[in-house]
Amino acid sequence: MKRAVALGVFDGLHRAHQAVLQEARSKKQEGMTPAAMLFPAHPLTLLRGEAPPLLLTDEERDAMLRRMGLELLFTPFEEIHALEPEVFFREILIDRFNAGAVCCGYHYHFGANANGDVPLLRRLCDEHGLEISVVPRMEYRGEAISATRIRAALARGDLADANAMLGRPFGYTLRVVEGERIGRALGAPTLNQMFGPGFCVPKYGVYQSEALIEGEWRASVTNIGLRPSVDKQLQLRSETHAPGYEGDIYGREISVRLLRFLREERRFGSFEELKKQIRRDIEIACGAAEIEKMRE
Repeated sequence: MKRAVALGVFDGLHRAHQAVLQEARSKKQEGMTPAAMLFPAHPLTLLRGEAPPLLLTDEERDAMLRRMGLELLFTPFEEIHALEPEVFFREILIDRFNAGAVCCGYHYHFGANANGDVPLLRRLCDEHGLEISVVPRMEYRGEAISATRIRAALARGDLADANAMLGRPFGYTLRVVEGERIGRALGAPTLNQMFGPGFCVPKYGVYQSEALIEGEWRASVTNIGLRPSVDKQLQLRSETHAPGYEGDIYGREISVRLLRFLREERRFGSFEELKKQIRRDIEIACGAAEIEKMRE
């Protein structure tokens, strides 16, 4: 069966990426298998020695693509980056992937030194009888949507912009680890999660959030940072409190979505002062009713 192959880096699966992937999915009605060509490592790892911070872990990206019904075509970038555009088209897209259609963004480049562009791709498709779908530039606030802009928005705690460009709330799925149970002593037990290397950590501070616990998205509040008031080691982590949940989920993978930045991280003079602020944060993020539960 022929494949409709989506081309791109897909390092964040933001709205522009989703539009390209949707074009591949639409070819299913023509009898083609929708697929996405993926790189096991970001191309900039090879080209510059370092990849940009991840907006999604590879595992989350792959799971999202599979839920969309796409076949995953893993191709090491080092295997193809030196191929001339025509060779890449013939040997990879046609011979290896059996492409009947290709889908890409308006600024897609391919082949050695990125010499291949959309006009060349159109010509090659015409010559070999392949369909081509090119997604035009997608904008947000007058500029092209990009992973770079999303990272910048997260760095300043602007969840409204980041989530609008992503087309979904920014979040992460990480294992819950054992903490010092300080949150429990403060009346707000937390799910402690450690970010992996290379992940895009948003601005340090407190966020209105949601946590997926036992199949239910629960209103929550999340602190991301170094916990200067309680942690002498200043170890970066995510701490999420979901009011009303008191189960034991250590060792489990839990998804957290960030909805709104509430305040910056800061050091408090006493535990009592910190406790009062935590109550205010929960009231803002989850509602006044949750404060009454803490006082009971």
